Amino acid sequence: MKFKRVAIFAGALVVGPQMAGAQEAADLPAVDVVQGTPAQNAARARKQAPAVTPLATAPATVASEGLGAGGAQGAAGGGLPAPITVPSAVTNITDADIAREGTGQVQEVLQQRVPGIIISDAAGNPIRSEVNFRGFTVSSVSGRAQGLAVYQNGVRINEAFGDVVQWDFLPSNAIDSMSVVSNNPSFGLNALGGAISIQMKDGFSYQGGEIDVMAGSFGRRQVGVQAGGTSGNASAYVAAEGIWDDSFRHHSDSEIKRFYGDLGFKGTFAEVHFSLSAAKNEIGASAAAPVELLEESWSNTFTTPQESTPEMIMPTLSAKIKATDTLTFSGVGYYRHYKNSVIDGNVTEIEECSGSPYLCLIEEDEDGNEVEEIVTGPGGPILADDDLDPLGSVDRLRTKSDSWGGVLEGQEKTPLFGRPNLFIAGVSYDHGTSNYRTSSELATIRPGYVAEGAGIIVTGPDELAPRDLDTENTYWGVYFSNAMEVTDQLTVTVGGRYNHATIKMEDNTGEFDELNATNKYDRFNPMAGANYKLLPGLSVYGGYSESNRAPTPAELGCAEPEVPCLIESFLTDDPPLDQVVGRTGEIGLRGQGFYNGGRYTWGAGLFRTMSEDDILPIINDTGRIYFVNAGDTLRQGVELTATYETRTWNVYANYAFVDATLDKCTNPGEEGDCAFLESGDRLPGIPRHIFKAGFDYWLTHKWKVGADLVAASNQPLYPNEEKEEADEDGISSMLGGYTRVDLHTSYDITDNIQVYGLIKNLFDQKYGLYGTYFEADDAPDLRPGGTGFENPRTISPAQPFAAYGGVKVRF
Repeated sequence: MKFKRVAIFAGALVVGPQMAGAQEAADLPAVDVVQGTPAQNAARARKQAPAVTPLATAPATVASEGLGAGGAQGAAGGGLPAPITVPSAVTNITDADIAREGTGQVQEVLQQRVPGIIISDAAGNPIRSEVNFRGFTVSSVSGRAQGLAVYQNGVRINEAFGDVVQWDFLPSNAIDSMSVVSNNPSFGLNALGGAISIQMKDGFSYQGGEIDVMAGSFGRRQVGVQAGGTSGNASAYVAAEGIWDDSFRHHSDSEIKRFYGDLGFKGTFAEVHFSLSAAKNEIGASAAAPVELLEESWSNTFTTPQESTPEMIMPTLSAKIKATDTLTFSGVGYYRHYKNSVIDGNVTEIEECSGSPYLCLIEEDEDGNEVEEIVTGPGGPILADDDLDPLGSVDRLRTKSDSWGGVLEGQEKTPLFGRPNLFIAGVSYDHGTSNYRTSSELATIRPGYVAEGAGIIVTGPDELAPRDLDTENTYWGVYFSNAMEVTDQLTVTVGGRYNHATIKMEDNTGEFDELNATNKYDRFNPMAGANYKLLPGLSVYGGYSESNRAPTPAELGCAEPEVPCLIESFLTDDPPLDQVVGRTGEIGLRGQGFYNGGRYTWGAGLFRTMSEDDILPIINDTGRIYFVNAGDTLRQGVELTATYETRTWNVYANYAFVDATLDKCTNPGEEGDCAFLESGDRLPGIPRHIFKAGFDYWLTHKWKVGADLVAASNQPLYPNEEKEEADEDGISSMLGGYTRVDLHTSYDITDNIQVYGLIKNLFDQKYGLYGTYFEADDAPDLRPGGTGFENPRTISPAQPFAAYGGVKVRF
């Protein structure tokens, strides 16, 4: 039997039979076929045929000999000649799953297919929505606690400064597959909750061409092109996407331009690839708005502009060499340049001083007494000016990072004690330098809550002074894993990884010498597990692993409660933070088989992760942020998943129960809480119940229809200093649950041309994807006849009903 071999260059071992869109399952008799469902296998075979075939052919006949998988394209191959399965949950997503979703947002596909994933939107733009897996987040927004590692072709793409992931950099049409992996320390730093491995296409895996043009609601225009092919032992592949979206919210339009290309060369014993990723985007994002504004219009915004202009270019060189029949070496090297400028309009806590004509920053001391600090600019104290009423600010920040590194890995398949065995060992090195600059300009809040800059740059007090910080990150690791088929039924896997991180910071202003510091972290993380085949098509698995997350430069530079930072902004001299250590256990059942002419897969698992010294952000009533090792957090739950596929239709469903709490408050603040949470409190932004389901049905061999459903229960708002007052007023501290239904259809006009349609949020449900509090009493109410805000809750509204239509041409 052939097995999928995914040995990611960064050290992520995934060994087991492929089940597209479902967890890895126990083995069944199979032949050597390309990974994917029967329909996807047939489609890939057609890509290599000289004739162009229909774009949406129904699934091929399902037969028992059709199960199985081929080797992983582009990765460091390796695997066992006999069945081996991993001792944890793995979900695989194919390029067909991505094309089916239709909008080019990979976060939406992950939400549909992975049981424990739900998306939220702290940024206020669906293009920058963040992924939450089992209560751990990976986001494009600085200030979010990043708990997942993301890899593209084996290169870790969490950015150097704050571990953020810019999902908008990924051209969706260039993605060949994605795997969501838990319980595996081989992925290195930041994989507390697991890792997402993204494999891109090349000319060997994709042959042909495609043009995809789509348009629809809220000024959406989208164009995607891709082409690939081979000539002898060489291959070439290019893909590009352009997206223009006016958004359903004011001041939130976006322009996305992203590219991916690959050149490959393959011989008898070696394969080499050079790839290039690039993106240059402009994203308007209006974050959470007061619920009273949204009740008047779902498109209303609060304090704009909020604009981000991320750019990236990343060349990589990878190679795989077959040294012997059993030994394979592989490696990858990369360089990554990242730049992002942010303009962020805000209300401000600055106001006229009580005893002078100047502006002051009003804060409270430890005893709760108001303290005034005079605000200064280039010419000294700034005079109060009625023309600036109501007063606001325009905060600007710029992040510029250059990083490079590589991984070298070896895989040995020699049997051990006469039994099939796979041993993997490797080393990784990542180095990054970043410059981070911020400033704040006084502004006036105009109608529509648009902050208009006054040209006065604030230079003091320290909380508001400009920052200019250089950072240097050096990460290296050594990892290994060994998977042995002890018996025909039992596979045992052991492994581990040693991580080392050195983070240097240097202040360039000369005003904050305490920022000049070097922090070092290291740890060895073990892993062990087993998979046991109970029956053909049915197995049980269990595993234990440990992981660690070193604080990012952004967190280390903003850990002082007395001098908090503006969100995505100011850094200050701070105490060091401890690294986070995660301990994960998993156990579950999984299976696959055939029933009534169709193939089914299913899985059921339990998971539990305890994160010691977890780093949580604290947002105070002025909107500023600082980070603390709040305490130990616990994330535990249940995951269920099932799929069924026949010649003419397929269906999927998955459910997750995620109980995420502060297990122990080990670093209480003045009020005895940790990040405004007490032991036993639920962590914010994480719904306990998540259910997803969907289907496709081929009405004819040319016409397909389908639907998807996402349902989530309520979740706690992100707490801050306003939470206590809201609780006293009886205002709910929960963001309401929701149910969303999407529809899609496609029709093949010819073998080369397809038309399709998408409907998002069919029933126009109004719900939020992120929520917190603001200081309602002090916020200016610029609504006609407004008498002030009463409800301190703010939410990021989800996109309402939207419809899109498009045409695909394949050649």
